[in-house]
Amino acid sequence: MALQGNLDDFSLPEILQLIAVQQKSGVLKLTSGADVAVIFFDSGRVVSTRDRRRNTKDPLKAFLLQTGRLTEAQLKQIETIEAESRRELTDIVVSGSYITADDLTRALEQQIQDTMHQLLTWKQGAYHFSGDGRTVPKFSVNVRLNTEGLLMESMRRMDEIVRYKETLPSPAMVLRPKAVALPPKEMTAAEKRVLPLVDGLRPLRDIVAQARLVEFEVYEALHHLLDLGVIEISLGAAPPKVTPILKEDQVAAPPSRSRAIPIAAAVLALSLGVGLYGTPTLYSQAERSMRPAKSGPSVDDSARLSLALEIYRAMYGRYPSNLGTLAREGFLTAQAVATLSRLYTYESDGSAYWKAPR
Repeated sequence: MALQGNLDDFSLPEILQLIAVQQKSGVLKLTSGADVAVIFFDSGRVVSTRDRRRNTKDPLKAFLLQTGRLTEAQLKQIETIEAESRRELTDIVVSGSYITADDLTRALEQQIQDTMHQLLTWKQGAYHFSGDGRTVPKFSVNVRLNTEGLLMESMRRMDEIVRYKETLPSPAMVLRPKAVALPPKEMTAAEKRVLPLVDGLRPLRDIVAQARLVEFEVYEALHHLLDLGVIEISLGAAPPKVTPILKEDQVAAPPSRSRAIPIAAAVLALSLGVGLYGTPTLYSQAERSMRPAKSGPSVDDSARLSLALEIYRAMYGRYPSNLGTLAREGFLTAQAVATLSRLYTYESDGSAYWKAPR
């Protein structure tokens, strides 16, 4: 089976679903500008998203560094062994006890999911699927992931990350622990990693870089901690935790009366300027940001709904009687279903469905 074309005509979720339903084996190559990605399938299940032909750009290497499973020094050792022995990366890291087989399996699953999430954001590009089972790679540690499950999780992440970034819109913003708040008794592994980094000093971009997690997991953990009231958004970086006490001879003398009056006048003028000119501008910007965006049915809305309906039918053998079922069964978030219900009318007898813009 050979399949090729443009993502404008045939979306990536439709391509993935076709390969999964027909249980094909082979490799799907995606290109968008200078970006190239591959997805390997074995009987319709995803087994790898690594392009080993470009050894220096192996996404698994970058992922193992990003998540703290390997250090830069260890990776250099591994690449030296690769060059000298031509052994495969997964074989080297397991046999060399850099990572256990179980931890590498989890890393491969997470790396595939993160890659799928990123690829679903591609709106333009080309695809080519070669249905040759001989191209399916065999590693010392192998995974076989359900394609529909990966799609569902990726669609959830695409919906949720928009909501998270509405609360955390700027990578320069600072978060701090909330006064007298206690950490919850039960926290996810991601929350346990992220919470110690929230110190009132680090900007959001540094928390993302230092958390040893993928970006989505950091935003998800921070958003949940904000909801729990454990942390809060700071208007600016907090001062150092310990402020040294100055010696008497280091304490600056108060300004003389002759200098104090001009300084006070300047401060007063500045305050009046901010009140007269700055505040109206800020209110105007805030008002524009709070206005609801004009919404209506779009290609993305239609594709998201169609994908969820087809995945539901593939799993249950029928279409849902109403869109609310998609939220109850976890195929879409309740918020996404509410939005789609406002945009489309939907009817189904189980074997077929009809939807139309309202």
